[in-house]
Amino acid sequence: MSLFNFFKPRKQKSALEVLMENPVFQQQKAIYDVMNKACAKGSDGDELLNGHGEFGLAPTNPIPTNTVMGSNIYLSRLLTDDGKKVESKRRYPIISEVSEMPIDVYDLSLPDGTPLGTIYISPYQKRTSAKAPRGFRQLFSASD
Repeated sequence: MSLFNFFKPRKQKSALEVLMENPVFQQQKAIYDVMNKACAKGSDGDELLNGHGEFGLAPTNPIPTNTVMGSNIYLSRLLTDDGKKVESKRRYPIISEVSEMPIDVYDLSLPDGTPLGTIYISPYQKRTSAKAPRGFRQLFSASD
């Protein structure tokens, strides 16, 4: 390295380049890429086309989300109709006639533990629904 190269400005790395050097981020990105590929055949709407029953409240009409990360984001934005924060706990996956892939079952409650019911989410879809089940609403929805 010559003396003049020392004074030459270095090209700064982008935030993505810095993240891609992190092994944990690389692992998470690889998982996301595989899951996203599994979503390629999924629904591109707020509801599954072949869904039937009460939206989000029946295993035959689950809430479409894009990957498990999309499910977590969706759930983090879910509020009761009167604006109370909702907590969720994933229980188990089930098989439903409306999807080739498993449907995740979540129990919902208020932060104080008051149960709010069960919802069903299909995390193998092209995009995450903007629609909320009856009795709930989404934070940052068009009405907020």
